[in-house]
Amino acid sequence: MTWDGDLTIPALRESYANGATTPSQVVEAVLRRVGEYAQKDPAVWIDIVSASDALARAKELEQAYEGEEKPRLFGVPFSVKNSIDVRAFKTTVACPSFAYTAQETAPVVQRCLDEGAILIGTTNLEQFATGLTGHRSPYGTPRSVFDHDYTSGGSSSGSAVSVAAKLVSFSIGSDTAGSIRLPAVYNGLVGMKPTMYSVSTRGVVPASKTADCVSVLATTVGDARAALEVIRWYDEEDTLARPYSVFDQLPSWPKTIHFGIPPAKLLAKLSEPYGRVWEQVLSRLRAPESGLRESEFDYSPFEDANAIMYGSSFVTQRLVSFDDYLKQHGTSQLHPAVAAIFEKSKGFTAVQAYQDQFKLLGYKRRVEREFRDHLDVLIVPTTVRHWKVEEVDVDPLGGNFELGEFTQFANLVDLCAIAIPVGSWTNDQGRAMPFGITLLAPAGRDEALMQLAERLLPNLPKIATADTS
Repeated sequence: MTWDGDLTIPALRESYANGATTPSQVVEAVLRRVGEYAQKDPAVWIDIVSASDALARAKELEQAYEGEEKPRLFGVPFSVKNSIDVRAFKTTVACPSFAYTAQETAPVVQRCLDEGAILIGTTNLEQFATGLTGHRSPYGTPRSVFDHDYTSGGSSSGSAVSVAAKLVSFSIGSDTAGSIRLPAVYNGLVGMKPTMYSVSTRGVVPASKTADCVSVLATTVGDARAALEVIRWYDEEDTLARPYSVFDQLPSWPKTIHFGIPPAKLLAKLSEPYGRVWEQVLSRLRAPESGLRESEFDYSPFEDANAIMYGSSFVTQRLVSFDDYLKQHGTSQLHPAVAAIFEKSKGFTAVQAYQDQFKLLGYKRRVEREFRDHLDVLIVPTTVRHWKVEEVDVDPLGGNFELGEFTQFANLVDLCAIAIPVGSWTNDQGRAMPFGITLLAPAGRDEALMQLAERLLPNLPKIATADTS
């Protein structure tokens, strides 16, 4: 048997088990793909592990586990967003004047390495992990694998492209306001945003410390689960870490699952092609055989919480995260859009910060009641439309506000979420582009959400296949 190049985790496990390939051969193939894809899109990576180091790592694994039981991620290539520390690599957060050489590897990355994964490199992102379009980086703008005229989504832009272009099996990124879910929909991927504080954020440069969530991008729900099972643990040295008691809920669903969708006034914001695919998806969800039943509920606390992220004093958390840098450098060396966000953040008072914090607590409690009384799962379009690169060039801030319509509230009201690729639409060049939806549920329902996604996907419209050759 020969390896067919499939980088999904079950395929690699099978190929290693039957001798079809070895980690060294996979690394050689992956590095060749990385070089070839760089001719199409040179903005995916910030740092790539040298061929000699990557091959040495593969050989080390082969020797260490010859004839032995393999660890969970044995020989699986992965990438890491360049806001997460990897020892001896520069952590830049897409800002060269901020960059430092990491002295230690973040626990979330080390756990993958300890389970046999092979790091290929660190990926491009929007500066300071601030944005949803994928544009704000001095290292270039990664493009959607479906059409290079379109944005990749952000802020975990390079992470998404590295997976969608079949350069790695999965990527570790972060999601504060949609930074995993947006790139997922734009590149036909699964984006798993787990329960807040269930994955260690030590060694991760914070964008907004209380709303950051280390997350996973993969091509399948199963691969996202495999990575999440490795990186999720209680890190008592992380001051925000959550005890495992939150996961005591059984990963099960009632016989009839009650779901809700956003109100018509918000769904009217979908672009025409997005709206058509959404209606196709909705018809499948509403079908009697789906096992789902649509419920009436109050969406207003979700909407109100969504506005808090960038429309209140909450944005000043970003000033806290980069306070030392800003005192030394100001905003002159930042991308203009990022600088504008920081400048806007400076006008808030402590009184406003507490007022907004108390408002958010109220929204969170109301969301809890909606799930208790009316909902099992909230299902939303992941975003409202797919922006072109040239559109973001003209309006660098507009995209951020528009694209987060259904993403920004999730972490603020303590929901876990999984973005899944469903359906396709055709752009003005006749190319098939991906659409996607996001399933959201209360904290601790991560496994239940992944199971529901796997149950729904076979009966939902399929996405097109991107040409990544």
